[in-house]
Amino acid sequence: MRRFFPPLVLLCAAVSLLASCLNSDNEEVVYSDDVAITAFSIASADMTVHTTSSKGEDSTYVTSNTSLSAYKFVIDQAKGEIYNVDSLPQNIIASKLLVNCSTKNNGIAVIRSIEKPDSANYISSSDTLDFSTPRTICVYSASGKYTRDYTVKVNVHQQDGDEMVWQKKAVVSELAALTSMRAFQMGSALYVLGENEGNTLVYRAQPEDGGVWTLVATLKANASLNTLVHNGNMYVLDDGSLKVSADGINFNTVIESAPISRLVAQSSVALYGISGDGKMMSSVDNGQTWNNDEMDFGTIIPSRDIDYCTVNYPSVPNTECVVITGNRDLAAYPDDSTAVVLTKIVEKTPGAKDNIWSGATYNSWDKNMLPRLDNLNIFGYNKALYALGGAGIGGCKISAFDGIGKSIDYGFSWNKSSDVVLPADFESSATAFTAFADNNGYLWIICGGTGAVWKGHLNRVGWDD
Repeated sequence: MRRFFPPLVLLCAAVSLLASCLNSDNEEVVYSDDVAITAFSIASADMTVHTTSSKGEDSTYVTSNTSLSAYKFVIDQAKGEIYNVDSLPQNIIASKLLVNCSTKNNGIAVIRSIEKPDSANYISSSDTLDFSTPRTICVYSASGKYTRDYTVKVNVHQQDGDEMVWQKKAVVSELAALTSMRAFQMGSALYVLGENEGNTLVYRAQPEDGGVWTLVATLKANASLNTLVHNGNMYVLDDGSLKVSADGINFNTVIESAPISRLVAQSSVALYGISGDGKMMSSVDNGQTWNNDEMDFGTIIPSRDIDYCTVNYPSVPNTECVVITGNRDLAAYPDDSTAVVLTKIVEKTPGAKDNIWSGATYNSWDKNMLPRLDNLNIFGYNKALYALGGAGIGGCKISAFDGIGKSIDYGFSWNKSSDVVLPADFESSATAFTAFADNNGYLWIICGGTGAVWKGHLNRVGWDD
């Protein structure tokens, strides 16, 4: 790397001025006093790559010329600071970066030495520089009269974005005794509902803790699997009566005898249920009145292991996609090996057309379909849908907790997740557990049988960038 000293700047300016004078009899060349960095970017860097051999042995190697041009840098001219908002990947070697630095009116940029701040080196796009710590870049005006310092900070993630981190928050005996569990966040609190001795018990905890759960209400049997949060309130189908609560403690009756036998899903504009004769119904007035929903030809409606997830549908502005999963009756359809998936596109614009429910009839030979698992749970996380279930039923022979399923196309196709994975020492009843994502980028799994409460997150979820 070439050494560069301030006197050399003046010498270069003088030589340039002399050359200009020799080439012209009358023209006077004026060099700019402007001093500023106008653009800064990282062209490429070395990167450490981790790999595992066929024998399970870990090893690393370094790759060169990894392009980082997509990472934009902010230049704060008022403060003299340059930084990247989107942090570079953790495995980037920040001590060996190739950078591009543009200056105003051909000013000259040098980088001050880490060990000797009075010494500096000329910035070349072909020489690697060490940005493992903040560095000072000094810019000299073309006239050589003025200088300006900038502090450059290259932000690099300190965590592996693909690492799934779990923490066992508590082991709660009261939760261990529950079956038919459902959990979610409403407002600033977490709720778990489950059956015990013929009643549905409602427990509440704070998301910052998750280790202390308080019994706050008691409902009738089967209410837990007919509970959801719609526009900030909890709705429960409790022994045929539809109730609503703002706090999970006090419940008011919306309608005494609801025309639905299951409360299964919601969107921003409606509640969705299944009638006693197996038809989809919806209510756009918070459950007071219900109407039959139109179904696509051949669409199957599940009767057990029902769960749902509503996510934004980015292909169409102001639109949601409601995804319902579940299974057909085991006695009537003993050979099914895949689950049922229903979807409905909901337009939130007032007066928009009500779209129909659609689904697919899966055959045993279909690949990448959602397996027919007992107690299916689905949740939206990391811009995808994830599914967790117990053991396979009917024609599905998958073992309980054999990984987590992932779908990036709103439930149509599923693969085994490689990013969101279960805790290493996960233990739960195979038929009593519930999983959900909270509003702060964390996943929760409440385990029946063991009472374990797990809180986890994928590192990159929740990063500011």
